[in-house]
Amino acid sequence: MKKHFLLLTAIPVLLLQSILSAQDFDRIDILRHTKETINFLNDANGKPFKSLRNFEEEGSPFFAPDYIDCDIQMVNGKTYHNIPIKINLLTGEIIFKTSDDQEMLVVNPFQRITFKYEGKQFVFRSGFPSIDKLNDLSVYQLLDSGTTILLKHTSVSYQDKSSYNSTAITRSYNKNETMYAWVPDKGMVRLPKKEEDWNAFFGAHLPEMKRFMRNKNSRLKKEEDVIELFRYYNQLLKQVVANKN
Repeated sequence: MKKHFLLLTAIPVLLLQSILSAQDFDRIDILRHTKETINFLNDANGKPFKSLRNFEEEGSPFFAPDYIDCDIQMVNGKTYHNIPIKINLLTGEIIFKTSDDQEMLVVNPFQRITFKYEGKQFVFRSGFPSIDKLNDLSVYQLLDSGTTILLKHTSVSYQDKSSYNSTAITRSYNKNETMYAWVPDKGMVRLPKKEEDWNAFFGAHLPEMKRFMRNKNSRLKKEEDVIELFRYYNQLLKQVVANKN
């Protein structure tokens, strides 16, 4: 009887210790990760982030100016929920905030970040082959996925200005968006900006794609037009595979 009493007493204690250790970073979804022994702070290999902004700013290098609660999947496959994150588009750095409001850099590579912002769902990815000045650590926004993956990379540049006889500096930011696609037999491809330059990309499927663009009166000038085009293209490729099988 005494042994049973000790066992029943020990179980709640062990459960409490498990929960407390998981709360080292309290925004992790405890119920989904009670079996994990590494919390996000360790998994991200976070290191302190120090912001040295000795200037005024016009605009922002971040995707959003404030922290957003995100689900983040690391390269090792572990997913953490409701982690407050900022994406620095200038440096490609991912910054997160701990439960005691410390700002930390995500040092280890991530695979996927998902969040809602201004009523819309956003997904960011990394781990794609190098292209132009980008590499496998570069951060892309995922626009559509299927046999081909439609991506958008936003690069940020800045210009510093100071008034005459003043030491105060004002830094203004400019953002430039470039669309890419990951294609199974081609790897990473930078998408053309002119409609006539799409011919080589679609190859044998060009007649179907031209028909689709005519029916939709799509000029590929807007991001929404390109996303709609890729959704159709992925459906077409899926149907081709199904017909072969």
